[in-house]
Amino acid sequence: METKKVIIIMILVIVVLFAIFGTIMGFVLFKNNGSNSNKVKEAEKFYITLDDMYCNLKDSKKIIKIKTTIEIIDEKTYTTIQDRQFLIRDEINKIIRNKKEEDIQGREGQIALQTEIKNSLVKLFNDENIINVYFDDLIIQ
Repeated sequence: METKKVIIIMILVIVVLFAIFGTIMGFVLFKNNGSNSNKVKEAEKFYITLDDMYCNLKDSKKIIKIKTTIEIIDEKTYTTIQDRQFLIRDEINKIIRNKKEEDIQGREGQIALQTEIKNSLVKLFNDENIINVYFDDLIIQ
């Protein structure tokens, strides 16, 4: 009777050890796969930062100072756009000059402006690889 108890306890200990070992190996493999895929995705992104721009606001004596970074996920698009920054600056000027001060106030206004600029650039270059627009600086004076 006592031999059966010892065998059952040993089997339970072995099962628990295998479960712990399997769990640890699963976390290690999952963590390595996740970090490698993040590195690959990050390596595929390209950024173009434009110089400071100063634009007038519609129906206002105020001006806006803006520094913009554009996020791109294709190297061909990146090189094409890099050579045509003057078109980007012109498009941003057109958009901002048609905005009133109230249109770009607050978080919602800035997000709407970013989205409008991004959509306008996608349309201008006919390229969906432009995925985001960021404001490094946005000052209204």
